Amino acid sequence: MKGKFWKRLGKPVLALALALCVAQGTGGSAIAATLTELQQEQARLEQEKKENDAKLAELKADQSKQQEYKDALDAQMQNLQSQIDGLNTQINDLDASISEKNAAIAEKQENIDRDVETLKDRLCAIYMMGDASTLEIILQSESVIDMAQKVELLNMITEHDTKMIQQLSADMEAIADEKAEIESQKEEVAAARTELETKGSELASVQAEAERVLEELNQSVESVQAESDRIAQEKAQASAEIDQWWKDYYAQQAAQNNNSSGGSSGSSGSGGYVSTGNFTWPVPGFTNISCGYSSGHRAIDISGGGRTIYGTPIVAADSGKVVTATYHYSYGNYVMIDHGGGYSTLYAHASSLAVSAGQTVTKGQTIAYVGSTGNSTGPHLHFEVRVNGNRQNPFNWFS
Repeated sequence: MKGKFWKRLGKPVLALALALCVAQGTGGSAIAATLTELQQEQARLEQEKKENDAKLAELKADQSKQQEYKDALDAQMQNLQSQIDGLNTQINDLDASISEKNAAIAEKQENIDRDVETLKDRLCAIYMMGDASTLEIILQSESVIDMAQKVELLNMITEHDTKMIQQLSADMEAIADEKAEIESQKEEVAAARTELETKGSELASVQAEAERVLEELNQSVESVQAESDRIAQEKAQASAEIDQWWKDYYAQQAAQNNNSSGGSSGSSGSGGYVSTGNFTWPVPGFTNISCGYSSGHRAIDISGGGRTIYGTPIVAADSGKVVTATYHYSYGNYVMIDHGGGYSTLYAHASSLAVSAGQTVTKGQTIAYVGSTGNSTGPHLHFEVRVNGNRQNPFNWFS
């Protein structure tokens, strides 16, 4: 075997290769040692993958929130821009209105100037003719009626001109007041637009930050996903190597059996017992399955289902020989039994063990007690069945 995993194992793998060629007395212990290392590596990768999966899920959740935040910022930016556009339109309308008012003021000013000049010319003409005073006009009247008519006419002209000038002046003052009001409104709108533009700049900065964070999240997700894929590949490789370990183990047992007994196969590793796959349930009285068999969990977890299962005896599913009985950081306290005939079983997360490696056990014998050691979320039994080293669904042997 070649690859990263074997490079990491180094000397233990060499021991495995040598063990395949040595006598019966030393082969089993070397293989058992290597199996523990392989199982530990697989468990390490499994735990590492769980951690990366959790991290990936967290990043995806953050990414979703960050995207919602960015979408909200975009909507707010659009809203502010619409307000700015509306204020710009108001300012343009006010500018046009002010221009119209200025033109109207200029036109009325021209009318005032023209009427004043006309009045001046008329008064000047009267003066030049010698009739520049009311007294002179009265004295030159031919009769009282003529005098009254001239005074009336003079008063009408003067009153007309005065009213016209007063009206034009009032109109000009009103337009000037309106222009001042529009100018004031224009200043207010311009100030509001400046404020909105400032807010727009601030939002643009926040939006840029949100995009940067979102980009980092995308990169983080990609990085974690790549790491998760790498771990999954290593985990699959480790599983395949453990499967191969069992195949080699059974091949060695068969070879040893052939050499020692002339053809009896599948019995030496199990202490002479050959299983037919007629298993007994490993936790009598408890049948609740908290996690079933799947491609990601090639075992079944037997739990209390609301009842206290901690400390309940775990029994051997069939007779055989204990291959491993030790502690593993992921499996916790676990036992593995070779039943012969290509069958083996594994029992993990026990609170304590009742057997040791190399011990022969009988079907239904207590080998451990249910616990929650290792990577466990609560008291349960992690139960595996292997055929020629390959994990199978335990329910293939239980109804």
